[in-house]
Amino acid sequence: MKKLYLLVTIILMLVIYFLFFFKDSKEVVKIGFVGALTAKYSDLGNPMMNGIILAFEEEKYEINGKKIELIFKDDKKDEQVNRQIVNDYISQGIKIVIGNVTSSMSKISMSIINQHKDMFMISAASASNEFSGIDDQFFRVHVANNEQRFSTFTKYIKDNGYKKIYGIYDPGNITYTKDYLENFEKSFILNGGEKFIKYTKTNENLDDLVQDINSSNPDLILICANSLDAARVVQYLKMKDVKTQIASSEWAMTPAFIENTGKYSEGMIFNIDYDENSKSKDFISFLNKYREKYKIEPSLYAFKGYELARVIIELLKMGDQTELKKNLLIKKEFQGLQDIIIFDQYGDVVRKFNTFKVINGKFEKVE
Repeated sequence: MKKLYLLVTIILMLVIYFLFFFKDSKEVVKIGFVGALTAKYSDLGNPMMNGIILAFEEEKYEINGKKIELIFKDDKKDEQVNRQIVNDYISQGIKIVIGNVTSSMSKISMSIINQHKDMFMISAASASNEFSGIDDQFFRVHVANNEQRFSTFTKYIKDNGYKKIYGIYDPGNITYTKDYLENFEKSFILNGGEKFIKYTKTNENLDDLVQDINSSNPDLILICANSLDAARVVQYLKMKDVKTQIASSEWAMTPAFIENTGKYSEGMIFNIDYDENSKSKDFISFLNKYREKYKIEPSLYAFKGYELARVIIELLKMGDQTELKKNLLIKKEFQGLQDIIIFDQYGDVVRKFNTFKVINGKFEKVE
């Protein structure tokens, strides 16, 4: 009888032990982020990270009974560091990678991730048209630099009498920046415009740049660069009394750009698939939550980081983390904060673009 009592006691203790130590044990889904979190490209990476965190906080880091663990790594805009991070994610068994914030770094990550058919990579900023029309593991909520993306912008440029365009691009992210100018030019020609006068780089001697612009006499200067480099170039041109109209890609359309250019940003033109004054209920809800949590205004990249995270959340609710690509191609349409995000069979999206001008130090939509 004592032996039976002892055996029952041991069994009860074991049951209590397992219930105590394993009652909260749940499968963990790890999601890795790789992107610029320091230096000049951090004005993309940090807001993006903020948006991603906000979205998963709303889910209390749990989906379908599985815990979500977010891992953020800084690629430092270094190819070797980037490769190491992605390979480390793979060795950990991570199947979902968010990245990168620049197309040149995304290209590196894709070269590794595309070898693993059970992985899923999605970006909120990489827009190079080089990645379009390919059946691979890469998806994005940011529109590619294709001719269709530029159609309304190039029509606006032409209708406002700008014919001769001088292009300037950031060589540090050439996969995106030169691609942007090249596809803008194609769309401009299709809308009846002319070939660009010239392409040059943001790291050229600025005095030589001023001289070249003055001798070329363009109607419009189009810059594709990060907000800091774009601000530096714009400020110098204006200080040297270059009066030519300047336009820029959405990459530079951040609060930091106006802060760094001050009065010299006045009148600049941007084209972007984001409206900070949108009256959408979903956007206003996001805006209020973001302001409350971070005490700052969200940028385009915070907005798209949040949207990207919501896409991942919906896909995880549909099934296993190794089936995100399959389920995305089944669902195709996702509710964005300001519009419907529609993915094609290659993971590219179509979105509505608007033209903005800096008026009295603010980005104002123009028709």
